[in-house]
Amino acid sequence: MSNKNTTELINDLISATDVFSKKWNAPVLYAVSVHSEASYTDISSVIPDITSKMLSGSLTDLQERDLIRYDEQTQQSVYKLTAEGQKFVQILELLVEWNIQYDSDETSALIIEDESMIAELYMNYLSEDYDPHYYESAKEALSSTIDEDIITILDRRLPNISGDEVAARLKTKVDTCLILAVSGVEPGEGITELPIDDYLQKPVKKDELLSRLSNLELRLGLPPEEQQYLAVRSKQRALRDAYGRSANSMSAYTALSKEADSIDVSSDRKDSLNELIER
Repeated sequence: MSNKNTTELINDLISATDVFSKKWNAPVLYAVSVHSEASYTDISSVIPDITSKMLSGSLTDLQERDLIRYDEQTQQSVYKLTAEGQKFVQILELLVEWNIQYDSDETSALIIEDESMIAELYMNYLSEDYDPHYYESAKEALSSTIDEDIITILDRRLPNISGDEVAARLKTKVDTCLILAVSGVEPGEGITELPIDDYLQKPVKKDELLSRLSNLELRLGLPPEEQQYLAVRSKQRALRDAYGRSANSMSAYTALSKEADSIDVSSDRKDSLNELIER
């Protein structure tokens, strides 16, 4: 495998996943594996919404691919996995496990906001898709246990300690956390030094907030240099949102452009990452 180039590997992938070209192939194959020896009725009874025509077509296709075989030697005619089918089912089991984990794991969202009405509004916004936690006090938030993969919604204007300082402490405590600064303060020249990953100005609408959080969620798990590049580009977007075309002449914008250029990520990859910013 290591001797093949990327194009050859992609062609292998296309060939290997061609079995999924028929919608019901994977469920039918999995149903056969669960029953070990599965009759037509056994299979149809565990797959909702599949019609007789769809099931028959899928069974025929899987036989032609040598993933299942039809055994008429027993008292009841049944379908069984071939040796290749047993190998393929291992992949399906991994997909099932991945989906269970994907559906059950909600990304944690930390809300640090001293205005309780705004915080409750954010909590309502996030309740369906995230596991939100609200802290009115920055001190309380900083002293709490913070998950490695967490997104923080941070107000820049907090009593006793500034949101900018809280951001710095959060990054020091858990450098993998991603921070969305939400503030009534316009981003200025100092945004270059802010240890944040994105910036929104109040008031914030639900769709806008969820869109930014979804974008940040996609960044979790990316290499640090790619996260840094996206943070820089997000800061530039914040300046454009606040000042329009005149943002291009700001020293902060120029400094951020130079920083983006210096980050060790390939040009092609930067082009792909830029698409995340435009989402």
